Amino acid sequence: CEGDETALAPLVERYKRMVYRLAVQITKNHADADDVMQETFIKVYRSIHTFRKDAAFETWLYRITVNEALNFVRRRERQRESTIETTPEAEYEVSTRYRAQLANDPHTQAEKAELRQYVTEAVNNLPLKHRTVVILHEFEGLTHAEIASILNCSEGTVRSRLHYARKKLRTLLKPYMEASAI
Repeated sequence: CEGDETALAPLVERYKRMVYRLAVQITKNHADADDVMQETFIKVYRSIHTFRKDAAFETWLYRITVNEALNFVRRRERQRESTIETTPEAEYEVSTRYRAQLANDPHTQAEKAELRQYVTEAVNNLPLKHRTVVILHEFEGLTHAEIASILNCSEGTVRSRLHYARKKLRTLLKPYMEASAI
């Protein structure tokens, strides 16, 4: 595939939605996600010869996408010389796997939309390393082993980050849950 742009086109077509969705969830910005997606496929084009056939292509692509998105966010943070800017109005496409879990009952659509907004804001407020694990596990449906491979860390680290992320999410979502129980 290296040097053969026609061989790359089917890969881009097949995986562009997955790469974009993951990039926008990590960067919290559609324009930044476009840049990450472009950089990801450039890296795939240049590095396809390093792909080990014994590994799953999607896992390799997830790793490249996550690394590109994390690097992009870190560069953006350094340029701002400030903390992560949380944008509650930041929207991103919820993954197909997550969307499939939501029922289409018209009586609860507003409630679900409100909950989705609170969850999105809570996830966006997590530290980057915890947010990344939550996105990969909860939204993308990846296993601990797949996430460990993508992030180049141990499964124990993934489980630990997921544990602390869930604990923080419970704290962040507690006011909403108490208000909706009334």
